[in-house]
Amino acid sequence: MTLRLSEEKEIALERMAETLHLSKNMAAAEAIAMAAPRPNHPDLVADSMRRQLSRYADLMTRLASA
Repeated sequence: MTLRLSEEKEIALERMAETLHLSKNMAAAEAIAMAAPRPNHPDLVADSMRRQLSRYADLMTRLASA
Protein backbone atom coordinates (compact mmCIF):
# COMPACT_ATOMS: atom_id res chain seq x y z
CA MET A 1 0.00 0.00 0.00
CA THR A 2 1.22 3.49 -0.81
CA LEU A 3 0.17 6.34 1.42
CA ARG A 4 0.60 9.85 0.03
CA LEU A 5 0.72 12.49 2.75
CA SER A 6 1.28 16.21 2.86
CA GLU A 7 4.53 17.26 4.49
CA GLU A 8 2.60 18.30 7.61
CA LYS A 9 0.88 14.92 7.92
CA GLU A 10 4.13 13.07 7.20
CA ILE A 11 5.76 14.89 10.12
CA ALA A 12 2.77 14.12 12.36
CA LEU A 13 2.99 10.44 11.41
CA GLU A 14 6.72 10.38 12.11
CA ARG A 15 6.13 11.94 15.54
CA MET A 16 3.38 9.46 16.32
CA ALA A 17 5.60 6.56 15.27
CA GLU A 18 8.44 7.82 17.46
CA THR A 19 6.16 8.41 20.44
CA LEU A 20 4.58 4.96 20.20
CA HIS A 21 7.88 3.26 19.28
CA LEU A 22 6.31 1.87 16.11
CA SER A 23 7.13 1.87 12.43
CA LYS A 24 5.36 4.55 10.40
CA ASN A 25 3.27 1.79 8.81
CA MET A 26 2.13 0.53 12.22
CA ALA A 27 1.55 4.10 13.45
CA ALA A 28 -0.69 4.76 10.44
CA ALA A 29 -2.61 1.56 11.17
CA GLU A 30 -2.96 2.60 14.83
CA ALA A 31 -4.26 6.04 13.80
CA ILE A 32 -6.87 4.39 11.60
CA ALA A 33 -7.87 2.05 14.41
CA MET A 34 -8.25 5.01 16.78
CA ALA A 35 -10.38 7.00 14.32
CA ALA A 36 -12.42 4.22 12.72
CA PRO A 37 -14.83 3.48 15.59
CA ARG A 38 -16.19 7.03 15.53
CA PRO A 39 -16.34 8.35 11.94
CA ASN A 40 -19.71 10.03 12.54
CA HIS A 41 -18.92 11.27 16.01
CA PRO A 42 -20.40 14.76 16.58
CA ASP A 43 -17.10 16.15 17.85
CA LEU A 44 -15.32 14.95 14.71
CA VAL A 45 -17.90 16.74 12.57
CA ALA A 46 -17.67 19.91 14.66
CA ASP A 47 -13.87 19.92 14.45
CA SER A 48 -14.03 19.46 10.70
CA MET A 49 -16.50 22.34 10.39
CA ARG A 50 -14.24 24.62 12.45
CA ARG A 51 -11.27 23.77 10.21
CA GLN A 52 -13.26 24.45 7.05
CA LEU A 53 -14.71 27.70 8.35
CA SER A 54 -11.25 28.87 9.33
CA ARG A 55 -9.74 27.79 6.00
CA TYR A 56 -12.39 29.52 3.89
CA ALA A 57 -13.17 32.54 6.11
CA ASP A 58 -11.78 35.07 3.60
CA LEU A 59 -13.69 33.52 0.73
CA MET A 60 -16.93 33.46 2.70
CA THR A 61 -16.48 37.12 3.69
CA ARG A 62 -15.90 38.10 0.04
CA LEU A 63 -18.95 36.13 -1.09
CA ALA A 64 -21.12 37.69 1.62
CA SER A 65 -20.23 41.19 0.48
CA ALA A 66 -20.51 40.46 -3.27
